[in-house]
Amino acid sequence: MSDDQPIYDIAVSFAGEQRDYVERTVEAAKALGLKVFYDRDMTVEWWGKNILVEQRRVYGSLTRYFVPFISTEYVVKPYPRDEFDAAMLTAVKRGDGYILPVLVGDVAVAPELLHPHVAYLRSDDYTPEQLAGLLKAKVEGAVGAGQEPREVTSVVQAALELPMPKVVPRGFSKFAELDAICAHLAERFADAAPQLDAIGFPCLVRTTADRVTIRIEREERIAYSLDIVRGTGSYDGRLVFSPAGTWSGSSGSMIATAEPFFDARAGVPKLKLMDLSLLSTFGAGQEVFTKEEFFHRLWARIVEQLERA
Repeated sequence: MSDDQPIYDIAVSFAGEQRDYVERTVEAAKALGLKVFYDRDMTVEWWGKNILVEQRRVYGSLTRYFVPFISTEYVVKPYPRDEFDAAMLTAVKRGDGYILPVLVGDVAVAPELLHPHVAYLRSDDYTPEQLAGLLKAKVEGAVGAGQEPREVTSVVQAALELPMPKVVPRGFSKFAELDAICAHLAERFADAAPQLDAIGFPCLVRTTADRVTIRIEREERIAYSLDIVRGTGSYDGRLVFSPAGTWSGSSGSMIATAEPFFDARAGVPKLKLMDLSLLSTFGAGQEVFTKEEFFHRLWARIVEQLERA
């Protein structure tokens, strides 16, 4: 790859009818420090060039993630379909995870476009700013795992090599990962506290040997409280989430539990979350997140609750 070739964190693809939502997502993602491929930024650079060829270079080779906003209009228009086909070729070569689809409205996607087992988000469930935060978490996870963007040719060459077993590293410790998750959450909340203070939500973040305490106030009343506790006894090796000061070792006072594990296929540590009411996804079963993804999901839920306070 030449030194002057751009590397994007995400490249977006969409039909014109969704430009307002996508453009807000792009601006929010840029504000978070992501390098985003967005067609309107390329107006001058592509002047006089074959647009489809240039799009294929970006979507097929030079971005960490491809984010198609799939709507009814998207699946019938020629330009978005060409972009999607170019990215799908890359997805086959890179394996799962290169495409991060966002479904817009009541759209039905044919299985030849999107495999039924590929997970997706729906734009109706997230503001553009919340979606940008989730994209930031995905990119941070890729960077933290050392997953650098590569040209498709190098990916194809790697695919020709003999596969090696994907196993959990011998040095992985879920108890050490518990410490890492607690430290990450405490740091992210501490970073957010001054911003909350500035808009009238005083935020206290306190960290002890076995607990992270979050208290957010509004007009001298508790607007949100959460204790993140390292479990003991039957909950040893897990994090327990509970409202202010209610955790006493019994399951009746918890609103979620999380257990670290190493995802050998992805090559990164993750956590399994059993949600009772923390994220308001009770009944969804066990969910899996990196610690970055989990913070952004939790933060989105907290914002919802503070807006109602």
